[in-house]
Amino acid sequence: MTTRRTVLATTTLVLAAALTGCATFQDVFPVGQREFVYATSADVERSGESFRFQGFLPQDATDVRLLAQLDGHAGVMRWTSPTPFDAQHCTAAPVTGTPDLEPAWLLDPLPADGYACGAWTVVSVGDTHQAWRDEPGPGTEPR
Repeated sequence: MTTRRTVLATTTLVLAAALTGCATFQDVFPVGQREFVYATSADVERSGESFRFQGFLPQDATDVRLLAQLDGHAGVMRWTSPTPFDAQHCTAAPVTGTPDLEPAWLLDPLPADGYACGAWTVVSVGDTHQAWRDEPGPGTEPR
C-alpha cells in the first residue's frame, strides 16, 4: 500500500507541476528563453519584472518587449517613447555587433551608431529604442 501511495503522490506532484506552466519552471530553473510584453512602463512596474529592464525605460514607454536568456547572459529589449534615450551613463559608440537573440520585432537594419552602456548596447530609430546584452556563458567564446 505504501508503494501505491508513493506512486500516486509522485504522479500528483508531476501533474501539478505540469499544470502550473513553463513560466514557473523557468523561474525556478533558469534555462531557455522567456519573452515579456507590456503595454506601458507602468505595467512593467506593476508586474514586478522591472529589474529586467535595467532602468532603461522612461515613464512614457509603450509597447515594451523583452526577450531574455534566463541564464542571464543575453537579452534584447525594445520600447517606443518620444523621450530621447537618456545616455547619461553611456558612451556614444559605433554599433559593432548584433544581438545573439533575434526576436521578430528586432530593428532591421540596426543603426550604425548607438551607445555603449556597460555590457549593453542601445540604439534608437525615431521613437523606437532597442537595447541588448550579449555576454558569453560558461564554456562559450565571446563574439
